[in-house]
Amino acid sequence: MKKHILGAIAAVAASTLIAVQPLLAAPAIGNSAFQRVWDRQDRAVAERVSDRSWTWGPAPISELVREGFVEGVEGKRTVQYFDKSRMEINDPTADPNNQWYVTNGLLPIELMTGRMQVGLNQFEYQGPARVSAIGDPGQFPTYADLLPVYQSPGTLRESDLNRPATGFLNADGSVTGFNDYANDPATTLLRGENGHGVAKAFIDYMNQSGLVYEGGRYSNGKVYDPLFVFGYPVTGAFWVKAKVGGKEVPILFQVFERRVLTYNPANAAAFRVEMGNVGQHYHQWRYGK
Repeated sequence: MKKHILGAIAAVAASTLIAVQPLLAAPAIGNSAFQRVWDRQDRAVAERVSDRSWTWGPAPISELVREGFVEGVEGKRTVQYFDKSRMEINDPTADPNNQWYVTNGLLPIELMTGRMQVGLNQFEYQGPARVSAIGDPGQFPTYADLLPVYQSPGTLRESDLNRPATGFLNADGSVTGFNDYANDPATTLLRGENGHGVAKAFIDYMNQSGLVYEGGRYSNGKVYDPLFVFGYPVTGAFWVKAKVGGKEVPILFQVFERRVLTYNPANAAAFRVEMGNVGQHYHQWRYGK
């Protein structure tokens, strides 16, 4: 009897160890400046004192990496990848407390154009990423599919402003009408930067206030500096139908210099707007995993 009990305990212990190994194996944030940037938006999410979605992700998806960058120290710069983006330090001699000491790269542009940045004005052509930009893997649209709608600067039509986003991007690259959510005020196009109309849902999201963590404590403030986190829009706002968790749903998306934003009307209010997993997608494109 005692042997059976000990055997059962050993089995439970082994299964518990297996269950926690992936969590223990997750890389740590490898730089204090990266930690400061992550803390500001995502500490509140991790500690469940805010119900907003992740800005970076629950943990890094890579160790610290030294990637080639012509102007960097010894021709390299320090980066670390997260689900939603990549943090990078281009000049380690700069003031580490300056907001722009840590930047997140123009990953969506690199993914769409296939031009991997290796210096301030130098690129290596890798080819547009055949990686799904929205929803589940292995489906339209990939970043390569989005290249035809990439415009920086854009060509804003004044007649589109204060009207709903109704353009539907098809797999053949054509854009047709989609009026299912024409009465949803969140889809209204407002004047954005860079010659693009931006869906109201995305403007509200980028300018939201909430709990942020700075200087060792929480306070209420503006969650994002839109230019720092998102950058300028580089596509219009388009609808697609994409599978999310295996279920096909209509998604409104818009690509920005640093992020991809999606609006899913079927989600709970706090999660209707989310950031795409650009960091994951870029890491897959660059490293094949």
